[in-house]
Amino acid sequence: MKEKKIEIDEIGEVTFVKSKRAKFARITIKPGGVVRVSVPALMPIQYAKKFVVEKKTWILKHIEEQNAKSFQLVFDENTEYRTHSHKLEIYRVDSSRLQSKISSSRIQILVPKFIDIYKSEVQEFIQSSIIETWRKEAKAILPQRTKELAQKYDLDYVSVTIRNTKSRWGSCSFHNKINLSLHLMKLPSHLQDYVILHELAHTQHKHHQPLFWQFLDTLTNGKAKILDRELKLFSTRGF
Repeated sequence: MKEKKIEIDEIGEVTFVKSKRAKFARITIKPGGVVRVSVPALMPIQYAKKFVVEKKTWILKHIEEQNAKSFQLVFDENTEYRTHSHKLEIYRVDSSRLQSKISSSRIQILVPKFIDIYKSEVQEFIQSSIIETWRKEAKAILPQRTKELAQKYDLDYVSVTIRNTKSRWGSCSFHNKINLSLHLMKLPSHLQDYVILHELAHTQHKHHQPLFWQFLDTLTNGKAKILDRELKLFSTRGF
């Protein structure tokens, strides 16, 4: 075994790679929050996994810092930004307070003229409005899409919950309760479907061993690994 992928709580999928050159376990965090661990040839994988779990706080901190730097976006009146089905519109107005109005197709942000739009509290207000929009979109789209895909492939699940999860796109519990991140709304539709199918596949296989990937291939026309690599180009963090 040269490479093994293991799901670790909060971190998500971690790739362990055996290396003849490695003298000790070494963690590398790549763009998109991809975690890889170089493991000495004679070190048991379970020992390396324990090492990763012990470093969980450090890993999550560095993933967050990396993504914050990589995905920073400053919003102002000239910013062109769309969610899945909403267009962001920012206006400077004669008003005494910040306001946000979310309609069926627009996110309108009203910023008082006397306020510096680049101040952190204004940027955070705009970001929170976008997140609330993602939440509305996710609740309207993802449970229904999960139902459709489950029926198509004759798979059973208990429930779908939408959460503001930033450590992973989705998860499936032992009892087949599916959790989906509202940040799926950043993804193109075919990758939203891939994440949902990935979690539905876990209703049959509670691991990431070859049997799981073989089954997921049957749900994705043999494109499971291709779609998984494409998903890694996106992040649950940032804008």
